[in-house]
Amino acid sequence: MDYKKIVFVIGVWAIIWVPAAEASQSQEQSPGVVSEAKAIATGLDKDFQKARESFLKKDLKDSAAVIRKGAAYFNSLEGQAQEKGKQTFLTSQKELRNLADRVEKGAVRSVTEIDRTFARASHALARYHYQMAKESWAMKETAKTGQELEAAGTHLEGAVKQARGKAESSAGPVIQETRLLAGKLLQGAGWVNAEVENGIKALGVEIDKVGEKVDAARNR
Repeated sequence: MDYKKIVFVIGVWAIIWVPAAEASQSQEQSPGVVSEAKAIATGLDKDFQKARESFLKKDLKDSAAVIRKGAAYFNSLEGQAQEKGKQTFLTSQKELRNLADRVEKGAVRSVTEIDRTFARASHALARYHYQMAKESWAMKETAKTGQELEAAGTHLEGAVKQARGKAESSAGPVIQETRLLAGKLLQGAGWVNAEVENGIKALGVEIDKVGEKVDAARNR
């Protein structure tokens, strides 16, 4: 995995999303800590929400433009993913681009289609950052592990929200614990190995649960 390329990709998108994330930093996050991966995850979630709101206001051109921005982000990460993850990114990118085209043409009749597409995209990113967190922890890169856990938790939260009740589960408490653990890792203190390993495992289990529900809604 070429981490220099990953850092470059994250840096480019952080220019767009970091300022907004810093302005709206939640109390759940450790004070003074806003990782770029977290900022991007938050920014993408806000973009998905904006696209949804524009669709409901019948501003189809704006909605489509924001959806394409999300597709472009998947394209930027595609080269960094492992083979299985790469195919998932290709699928998400294609789904988002197709959705944008259909929204712009007025062919999407229900916001449910938008929600389900966004939920699958957010879930794909949650899994990607979870895998990155596992790899980073195996290499004992604690700060990188914290960044990836933070991003994974944020994308998972987005997937649950975008599923609009189709993916309700125990995700809330796991996401909260993930954020607390990520904060400790980013600060470099207050954690022990077993806590990190158990936290990563718990997040993976929850990502699988949400994934099953998000995928089950694909053809409904």
